[in-house]
Amino acid sequence: MKHEQHTVEKQSGEVTAMLQAASPVVDIAKGGDHMRGLGKQRLPQFPLESDDDYKARCKSSWLFDGVGKAIDDMTGKVFEKPVALMEGNGKLSDWAADIDKEGRDLSNFARDVFESAIKMGLSFIMVDAPVRPDLVTVAQAETQGLRPSMAHVALVDVLGWKWVSTNNGPTLMQFRIMESVAKPDRSEFSDEKIPQIRVLDLVEGRVNVRLFQQNGKQEWVEVEGGGPTEQTEIMVTPVYTARTGFFTARPPLARLAEINMAHWRSQSDQSNIMHHARAPIKYFHGYAAEDIAAFKESPGYAFFSTNEAAKVGVVEHGGEAIGAGRQELKDMEFQMQAAGLQLVISKTGNNTATGDAIDEGKQNSLLSMWADNLKDALEIALGWMVDLGGLGSTSTEVFVNKDFTATALSHLTFEQVGKMFALGAIDAGLYIKEGVRRGILSEDVDPEQVKEDVLADAMGQPDVVDE
Repeated sequence: MKHEQHTVEKQSGEVTAMLQAASPVVDIAKGGDHMRGLGKQRLPQFPLESDDDYKARCKSSWLFDGVGKAIDDMTGKVFEKPVALMEGNGKLSDWAADIDKEGRDLSNFARDVFESAIKMGLSFIMVDAPVRPDLVTVAQAETQGLRPSMAHVALVDVLGWKWVSTNNGPTLMQFRIMESVAKPDRSEFSDEKIPQIRVLDLVEGRVNVRLFQQNGKQEWVEVEGGGPTEQTEIMVTPVYTARTGFFTARPPLARLAEINMAHWRSQSDQSNIMHHARAPIKYFHGYAAEDIAAFKESPGYAFFSTNEAAKVGVVEHGGEAIGAGRQELKDMEFQMQAAGLQLVISKTGNNTATGDAIDEGKQNSLLSMWADNLKDALEIALGWMVDLGGLGSTSTEVFVNKDFTATALSHLTFEQVGKMFALGAIDAGLYIKEGVRRGILSEDVDPEQVKEDVLADAMGQPDVVDE
C-alpha cells in the first residue's frame, strides 16, 4: 500500500476538518457580496432554471447577516471595557501599548484574536523574540527593538502541529504556519510579498526555527534566517470558544450559521416569487404566432385581432406562498436572534426568581467562559514575554470584561422573552426574573406552571426583534 507523502506545505487533516466545519460561519461573516460570489456553492440552482435566470436571482439576493451581527454583538460586549493589565508594570506596560510591534495595543490585539476564535472555535497567540547577540546588552536590545512581542495566528494560517503527552500535560513539539513576507528583490516602491512557511521544533529542550520558501520550480526549500532560539518551549497558546481537544475545536456559531444559510436561500426564493408576482404572466387566446411576436406593451398602444373570440388576459399569483415565505423568514430571524442570545444568557440551573442566585450565576454564560479563556491565554503569553524579557516577578494579570449578562434581554419584549424560554435559550428562573423586573410576574409563581403556560402559546406570530 502506497502512503501519501507529507511535505512541509501540506495541511493536516485536523486543520482541514476544522476549517471546513467553520466555512459557513466565515462565508456569511464576509457579507453579501462574498455570498453572491460563491454562487451555486451556497445558493443552489433550481431544476429547469436557466443560467440567466439563476444569475439574475443570485444578484438580487440579499443577506440577513445574523452571524455577523452575533459576532459583532458578542465581541462588543466583552470589549465594552478595554482589556488591560491590572497593575502598572513599567516595561511590560510599555510593551502592552504596542504588543505586536505593529501598532496594536493589548486590547485591540485581543479583540482580533477573540473575534477569530468566535468564528473558528479557536485562535492562537504566539510569542516571539529576536535572538539577542552575546555582546548586546539588555538596554541596547531594548533600543534596537529586540524585545518580545505577540503575534496572532488564525486557524486559516496554521498547517499543523505535533505534541506529546508528558507528566506536565500536553507538550507542543512542532508548530507549522503559513505567513507572508516582503519579497527580497522587490523594487523600491513595490509592496510585493511572497508566502513563507515557519516551522517551530522543540529539540533537546530548545526551540529551533526553520523557514521555507518556494524556489523557481515552485518547490519548498529551506532558506536562511531561522536557527536556534532562547525559548525552552514553543510559545503558542490557543484561545478556545468551543474546545473539543488539545488544539482542536468546533465553530460555536455552527447552528446559527445553519439557520442563516437557510434564510439566505429562503430569502432568494422570496425575492424571486415577489418579482414574478409583481409582473403577472400574460396569456393570449385566439391569436396567431406572428401576432403575438409583434405584441408591444406601452401606454396608448392598441392591439387588435380579426378573430372575434380573441382575448388577452393575465395570470396573477394568488399570494398565499408569499405570506408563508414572509412568515418563514420572520421565524428564522427570531431563531437566529435566540441562538445568538443563548450564548450570552447565564446558565442558572434550577434557580428561580428569588433573585440573588441568578445574579451570582451571571458568569456562567458561554460568552463569559470564552472571556475567561481569553484572559487565561493572554496571561500565559504575557508570562512568556516576562521570561524572555528578563522582567523577573512582574505581574501578568489582565482585566477582561465579563459583566454583560444583566442587560442581555432588556431590548426584548416580554412576549419575545417567553419565546426565548420556549426555544430553550433561557431557563424558567431567568424568564420569571424578567417578568418580576417588568412587573408582570410575581416572585412566588410556580416555575412548572409558567413553563406549561408559555409552551402552550410558544411561537404564535413571532416578531423580529427591533434593532
